[in-house]
Amino acid sequence: MEIPDRGRKSRSESTDHGARSLHIHDSSGTRQVALEGTRLSLGRSKENDVEIADISASRQHCILECVQGRWQLEDLRSRNGTMVNGILIRRQPLVPGDCIEIGKTKIFFGNVPEEHRAVEQHGDTLALNTEFFLEPDTNESSLVEDPRLQGEREIFLRLLELSRDLCSILVTEELYEVILQNVIEISGAERGFLIIVEDDDLVVAASRNIDKDVIRRAHLQVSQSITRRVLDSGEPVLTGDARKDDRFASSASIANLRLESVLCVPLRIRGKVHGAIYVDNRFEKDTFLPGTLRFVCFLADQASIFIENARLFGELNQKQHSHQAARQQVEELNRELQELLLARDVEPEQARELMKKGARPDFRHSYDRIVTRSPAMLAVFELLDRVIHTDMPVLILGESGTGKELIAQAVHQGSDRASSPFVSQNCAAIPENLLESEFFGHVKGSFTGAHRDKKGLFELADGGTLFLDEIGDMSPDLQAKLLRVLEDGEIRPVGSRETVKVNVRVVSATNQNVEEQVRSGGFREDLFYRLNVLTVKLPPLRDRREDIPLLVDFFIERACSRLSRERPLLDPRTLYALYHSPWPGNVRQLENEVDRLVALSSEVILPEIISTSVLSQKPGEQREPLRGTLRELVAEATESLERQVISATLEQNEWNKSKTARLLGVSRPTLDQKIEKYRILREEEKGEE
Repeated sequence: MEIPDRGRKSRSESTDHGARSLHIHDSSGTRQVALEGTRLSLGRSKENDVEIADISASRQHCILECVQGRWQLEDLRSRNGTMVNGILIRRQPLVPGDCIEIGKTKIFFGNVPEEHRAVEQHGDTLALNTEFFLEPDTNESSLVEDPRLQGEREIFLRLLELSRDLCSILVTEELYEVILQNVIEISGAERGFLIIVEDDDLVVAASRNIDKDVIRRAHLQVSQSITRRVLDSGEPVLTGDARKDDRFASSASIANLRLESVLCVPLRIRGKVHGAIYVDNRFEKDTFLPGTLRFVCFLADQASIFIENARLFGELNQKQHSHQAARQQVEELNRELQELLLARDVEPEQARELMKKGARPDFRHSYDRIVTRSPAMLAVFELLDRVIHTDMPVLILGESGTGKELIAQAVHQGSDRASSPFVSQNCAAIPENLLESEFFGHVKGSFTGAHRDKKGLFELADGGTLFLDEIGDMSPDLQAKLLRVLEDGEIRPVGSRETVKVNVRVVSATNQNVEEQVRSGGFREDLFYRLNVLTVKLPPLRDRREDIPLLVDFFIERACSRLSRERPLLDPRTLYALYHSPWPGNVRQLENEVDRLVALSSEVILPEIISTSVLSQKPGEQREPLRGTLRELVAEATESLERQVISATLEQNEWNKSKTARLLGVSRPTLDQKIEKYRILREEEKGEE
């Protein structure tokens, strides 16, 4: 903002000595600084050419610069602004006698004008007797200033104080009231309205008249045409005679409301208009001056920031309360279910209804594919909610079958990469001699059998997410190459001399103790820290038993849908047995067992057909320890289930192999191989044996 040169001619007649110095008065006293060179920096920091001892000054507040023989003052986007002769400026040419104000500090450019000083000779000393230079107990006359400039300075200082006060208000309704009341007082308006846009509708969030009374039927008391103009254009509107203003000649609301003076400014946050401050006077023309518009716009820009902060704080607070209430509800339902199951006095339908009552909290991202009401899993979702939208690498720890890939898919779907590929690979399933080709690709002729170019996992996942399962089984050579890709973002296909740039988010998982592997030297420490930016630990199924009835119900429904059959009843004893099983294979093992039970049952799922490897010990009994590795046990259980499902489906379809293959979702040759592998026989063939 540039100050007009009207009335400043007499100041240019100052002496050469006055034009080459600054007269400064701040809390450190009164001093004179010579203008040397072509640039002078001012601010609170000691690094400036002129240090200003004023708390309102920014560290780097403003600069004086000589351009073509004329000095100019530029504000460096300071916190509290810079004023020249009582007017807030951004960049302003100076003439001798101009008064620069930084907070309570006054700086005169060149000599001090006659109207700002009283001469009092003490030898060779000139005493400056202005309102800022007087001691509190002096009897000298104070400075007589232009009332308009003095009023604008008071408004500006009030706005600075108001900004500090608004920082402490975190309730939007209270914030609206404080903002609107101050706008009315600053502008001298008869009435004021704070309007918020909600789903394209205009909502009057606060209204006041000059007597601080709430305005009845406030939404009918504002001009829709003026408000819509401001919201659509993002520019303020000032009119001193609304009914004769050509811009609003077609507006019926202005005539009906008999409006005279109207001032409406937008509320903007991050470039988007989300509301407006509207003040008017129905009885006086030209109530609002351009200076008023400037101050209200300044307040609106500050208010928008505080309104957004209060809104975000309110949403966060509400979500935290929602999460806490939902968690308490789930824990209470879990206790009820535990008591019923321990007493073996529960019907499966009763358990299903009980679990469905526990509504999950509202999360920012969707985790609908993961069936759970467990507080331990809900805590995992809360953690993921904070980082899903970033590109942060995630390491998922948990036993086999706990749902690590489902978590990885949820991370991908909730991120900005959701529309790009999600590529999953089990590191333990790739032969060591093909590792480099699988991960980084190869070019034609690079080795025997390389008949064409092939893209590796990193290229296939470019722009998306690469899920690496069982990273603990990676060879040292692959670990070194993977680290290089993560550091450089480049791969080199086997046999190629050129590198390929890739942009991939890596989500990794393992059921092993990677930290122990790092200590023993089996896993590179630098790669571990690259992958382990965020760690997610999934609880085993035995630690979230409250999910078992819900999972059983879900798997029964899905199995019946896949087999196109009626849903069988679940014997309460069966649910009891499933609930108390240790489930070493976790959710995957439970899913396989439920599929098997559905396939083998007719109208009721009885406990007698539960696999012996699944059945839990009775109270007081000692369980015989399981023998073999976890992988062997899971493989054995899977094969047993597969054999029983194929056998039951064949019997159900009277050994029609084509129909059985379609129902099981496999090809006819694959079904024949399975029948031969498991030596599945017809009933009559069993008798012949």
